[in-house]
Amino acid sequence: MKHQIVGRYRGFVIEARIEPRTARSSDGIALRYRVSWSLRTGTSKQKIIGDFADPVIYDSDRIALTCVDREARALIDAMLANGFELTSGRMLQL
Repeated sequence: MKHQIVGRYRGFVIEARIEPRTARSSDGIALRYRVSWSLRTGTSKQKIIGDFADPVIYDSDRIALTCVDREARALIDAMLANGFELTSGRMLQL
């Protein structure tokens, strides 16, 4: 399993864990990728906001990372739009 920081966005760090899997296809055996991801505050490695497992199996790790980045940014935007604020490494609801 490969751990990777996908990016930083609006005070959060997006981390992905990518797990290669083999799958049968019409062309034989193909490599596919499962991904899970987490959000943490940018100021603390310990403060994880949430862990998420993506139900989709991707054809490439690049596609998986792109989708994780898009999903995480949408979640962060929604959380902040709904009154959450990141202050001093803590997530507070207003």
